[in-house]
Amino acid sequence: MMGVRKNVRKNVRKGVRIVMVVTAATVVMMAYGIQQATAQATFYLTGSEYHWTRGSAQPLVQQKVRAMLNENKLRSVSDSNKADLLIKIFCSSSYNGETPLFFFATLDATLKIYDKKKGAVVYTNEIRRIKGGGTTQALADDKVYANASQIIADTLARFVFMYTTGKPYPIYKKASEFEVLCDADADIPENLPERKNTYVLIIANDAYSPMQMARCAHDSVDHHARDARVFKEYAIRTMGIPERNVQTIINAKAFEMRREIIRLSSYSKGIQGKAELIFYYAGYGLIDEKTYEPYILPVDIENDDPKFALRISDLYKMLQEDVSKRISIILETSFQFDALQARPAKGKAPKIAMLYPNAPANAILMAAAKPGQTACSDEQAGHGLFTLAILQKLKGTKGKASLKEVSDFVIQNVKEAIIRLKFKEQLPQTLVGSSLNKEYNTSKF
Repeated sequence: MMGVRKNVRKNVRKGVRIVMVVTAATVVMMAYGIQQATAQATFYLTGSEYHWTRGSAQPLVQQKVRAMLNENKLRSVSDSNKADLLIKIFCSSSYNGETPLFFFATLDATLKIYDKKKGAVVYTNEIRRIKGGGTTQALADDKVYANASQIIADTLARFVFMYTTGKPYPIYKKASEFEVLCDADADIPENLPERKNTYVLIIANDAYSPMQMARCAHDSVDHHARDARVFKEYAIRTMGIPERNVQTIINAKAFEMRREIIRLSSYSKGIQGKAELIFYYAGYGLIDEKTYEPYILPVDIENDDPKFALRISDLYKMLQEDVSKRISIILETSFQFDALQARPAKGKAPKIAMLYPNAPANAILMAAAKPGQTACSDEQAGHGLFTLAILQKLKGTKGKASLKEVSDFVIQNVKEAIIRLKFKEQLPQTLVGSSLNKEYNTSKF
């Protein structure tokens, strides 16, 4: 028995020593792994950018590339001797023609990455004819560089990430449909769904072609998709509309817009005309050259053929295919003449009072601006001024504001914002149908 006990004690001590050795080795390996995981590859950016309208300029593309690489856990250094990778970016833009009141540019880029440890070029790429356009030559030049910045940054970030980690480039998913940029985006008030007979159609168009943007006198797309996505959250959470009653379409084509508007109207059939309909549109609009009537612009048409253009009067008719209790039309858009069409000289141009068509008896129209004015945006907030004011009022009143209270607040708030931001005149418009005059002061927005 004594011999057995000695052997057991000996084996136990031996086992303890083995365990301790293994544990120590594991700790060292773990520490090494952590060090490797937390070590950041360093990079040094160099190159040049030539603009066809102003010659050499401060690098814009390099700023975008640096920011994206930093997001992927790489570190920028100011001394090339301390960098693991040398990244060279050479860009040059050039004139590419014009149409009336619109200019086009292209950009060519050469990309190279040199690995100092290997002493070799590990990546090279020639990107040709990136396109951009604007209403002036300078804006066209700026736009093509903005487009190139995103394309080049994405291209380099993918390669560098895979080269330094040996892993596939990650696809990041946003936790929300929109990034919180202002107070209106955060802490959206919540109410229980109580407006079960209210149906909402939200359309946001921002995938316009350069020609469409030129016609609408815009150099870049505004915050239409953001406006729509945040408005949707307010409709569901704050206005108490069931989520199943809210339909959102981003970048709607002409046929799709008409189909969904008619479908919105049809919801009133099953509840004997007791439905309330809300149509929210964020996108571009134009004014008919002959009738001076405003119309909203789908993403798939380049002209104003009556078969495709959705005029405000057509919108009224489609929403009234079936009788409804109330129709609310909210337009975050500008209505202006086609910028590519020649305009009469100032002295010869007829004086025209451009107005929205009168709202039907059971409808209310709220528009961001008068026809002919520009609906401006707050770049920091990431919203159109008109939509931002609506969201602010809904948040401040937790969805209890009346139609009139929202309208009055929006008009005053936009006026103040225009003065503060030094924009051109923008006056939101509200038209109230004859049968809604009494409830305009009391009914919820």
